[in-house]
Amino acid sequence: MTSKYSGNYALFVSIPFVGHINPLLRQAEELVRRGWRVGIASTREIQNYVEADPCVRQGARFVDLGSAARFQDKLLEIEQEISKGKNFRQGSFQIVESLWLIWPLFFDELLKVVRQERPDILIVDFVTRGAIDLAEAEGIAVIINNPDLLTTISIEYLPPAFDVPLPYMGHSVRALPWHRQWSYPVLRWLSGRIVDLTIGRRLNQLRASRGLGKLSINCAWAKHTVMVNSAFGLEYPRPLPGNVIMVGPMLSSVVEPLSPEIEDWLGNGPPVVYVNLGTIALPMLDLVDRMYEAFAGAPFRVWWILRPQMQQLLPAPLAANIRIDAWGPPLLAILKHPQVRVFVSHCGINSTQESLAAGTPIVGIPMLADQFDMAMRVEDARVGLILNKLTFSASELRAAIERVLSDSSFLQPIPAIQESFRQAGGVARAADTIELDLLAY
Repeated sequence: MTSKYSGNYALFVSIPFVGHINPLLRQAEELVRRGWRVGIASTREIQNYVEADPCVRQGARFVDLGSAARFQDKLLEIEQEISKGKNFRQGSFQIVESLWLIWPLFFDELLKVVRQERPDILIVDFVTRGAIDLAEAEGIAVIINNPDLLTTISIEYLPPAFDVPLPYMGHSVRALPWHRQWSYPVLRWLSGRIVDLTIGRRLNQLRASRGLGKLSINCAWAKHTVMVNSAFGLEYPRPLPGNVIMVGPMLSSVVEPLSPEIEDWLGNGPPVVYVNLGTIALPMLDLVDRMYEAFAGAPFRVWWILRPQMQQLLPAPLAANIRIDAWGPPLLAILKHPQVRVFVSHCGINSTQESLAAGTPIVGIPMLADQFDMAMRVEDARVGLILNKLTFSASELRAAIERVLSDSSFLQPIPAIQESFRQAGGVARAADTIELDLLAY
């Protein structure tokens, strides 16, 4: 399929985090199908991952912005700290603060690329702020892609919605505080001031270092189209500004087949619980111990994705019902398998949406940042349960898995959520939005 924009050049830009670059890869793949020239720009730490993606095999190319290796130790230190912490709001601030370390790298290296290649439009991950600032400075059309929760958009920019929990407050939509009509406006204003005086101040210092003027971080979203990779159904309904579009999850239209070995293992034996706490969080030894105790000898099998350094913490030999790997096939392919009945997840946004798109309910162990808010949406939608990473016991984790395995009520709301994903439009809607935005620029 080609479009009238065939031959135009779109450059996708993201920090080197899998959860942020994956949605852009699906959009890139669709634009390649439509005849666009496509580049995916990031640091070389994620180059191999990107170049293994189908969008590159079909014609997109990786654009190397250099190495972020000199920041790795600091980023790892922050990841370890927030993985252990109990304050999800504080952890989010720490992540954002860590991303300022690579703002100059993205601004400076992307400037070289843009002046040499002059793309027609940039599609930039929402926390890759250096690339957004660069596009504005160079007068290039830019769309912001938000692979996160809707509420990660500045609370002051979104219209008020008193029936939607404020971010990081730990409230269920089914049990909002009685005083919210008067307390939420105050908290909304206060949150805006805090963000402006912390994140906003640091951003303006960085902008000033490159000769750019000040901006209000709470209003920065207003300049561009913002694509939110979610849909009302799992997200809480609320009014939106005109430039914010819910395009739905960026799900692959083609599910790659599993290998014969994996098909054979999945298909022979009791139901399988798939376990993956993501690519950023570093589980504590105590948490790994509690999880292993919950899994060992259970009446279900466990396929556990665990980093090699974490695997060394487990006893040898492993319990017979547990399989450990450092990496697995594409998540959608695994969760669509009829033998995979529960996903024990950190409740990252992409993986949660893929699980529900596959029809698999969730036991959430949110580890950091906005993952608790995502887990709360899962529980509010009645498609899973939440456990506290610091306090759950092995028996509580096993009981939660067994309940979700045996209780069909967790499956009943999933078709409506899947339909909300389809109605939002997904990858095709995102590509249409990119083309329309270029036309309007």
